[in-house]
Amino acid sequence: MEESGEEKTMFWRPIEPSAVRLLSSEGYVVLDDFVRDERVAKKMRDELCSMAIGDDGESEPSSLEESAPRLKPNRTHFTDAKNNARYLFSKPGVFEYDMHMNMSGKDGGEMETLDRFFEASGKHLANAFNEAAAKAFSETEEERGEEGKQERQRAHNSVRVKPGDDNRTVKLQINTCGAFPYHFDNPGGAHQNRKLTCILYLNEAYEDKCGGEIVLVPFMGPFVTIRPTFNRLVVFQSESMLHRVNKAVNFPGKGRACLTIWLDGAEENDNASSEQNRNIRNDLVQLLSSPPEDLISYIRQTPDAQRFLSRWTYRDEYEISLLESHPGKGLEHMLEAHEDAIRRQRKIKDEELLRVLERVRDMRREEKMKIVRL
Repeated sequence: MEESGEEKTMFWRPIEPSAVRLLSSEGYVVLDDFVRDERVAKKMRDELCSMAIGDDGESEPSSLEESAPRLKPNRTHFTDAKNNARYLFSKPGVFEYDMHMNMSGKDGGEMETLDRFFEASGKHLANAFNEAAAKAFSETEEERGEEGKQERQRAHNSVRVKPGDDNRTVKLQINTCGAFPYHFDNPGGAHQNRKLTCILYLNEAYEDKCGGEIVLVPFMGPFVTIRPTFNRLVVFQSESMLHRVNKAVNFPGKGRACLTIWLDGAEENDNASSEQNRNIRNDLVQLLSSPPEDLISYIRQTPDAQRFLSRWTYRDEYEISLLESHPGKGLEHMLEAHEDAIRRQRKIKDEELLRVLERVRDMRREEKMKIVRL
């Protein structure tokens, strides 16, 4: 099929309906060779790796050169509910730049290709996912009638995103020796807008000894370890995919290089989430007598239920990832808060909900740990 003029100017290859089906059913999809012209992807990498690594950004630049875009330490907000305190910690070895900070274009052309990609992501990327979803799920409806119509609506809502410059965020990142603990990309659950997380890896070369893989954990599913190979796009559902990043070591060049695009959900998704999450407690209790697969399916489709249960279910994995990600400052506070969260769940004064917690934990003990490496 001949491409339109607009398609010829696109950075990326067309997103296929089959990819969106996987994203909806599994919660993630991996798209290799995402940027259609490898030379363009290499320019993006070179521009990212040529950026200066700055300090914490609290001091004012002293010269025009210092006012140019620069990568700054990743800083993580952390709330300690037990002590009613809020902290801001820098993650060792991880440096980032928010592309929205460069909307004035004052970079002297040093980020020309990245700027063009940033612009294209606002104009076209959400539409690319939505159009692929419309094709994928219209076929489902035709094949399965009324049941297919309901499935189509649910699946479509799970990946539908909102187009426009104001509905996406793009961050550049160089990781020299850092890691990220387990977390979700929507800190506020259904009350936040992020729908899809898209990570484009731009590393010069990758070997298994480099580490830096992202690990995705579909609830009660296998641990999916994905290598950060050149020109690979990893897409997952921001509000319902638990994930972490393994420690980056021995990367060639400047470090583990990538950019992350967060696409916001469409408004109708927000309304659907609010309605769905209203009676989570009752739904979980009713599912106690159902087959395990029904309970797991419900939790995967309900972000706030997953957020409530994930730390309890994967508490050992949470602790290990914190130890690897935050050596030094902040670690003690984070471990104490993690332990406190587990203690509070144990003391819930709701016998039926406690039975849900215990059943999920028992299911986790009975499951053999499965690892998929891509």
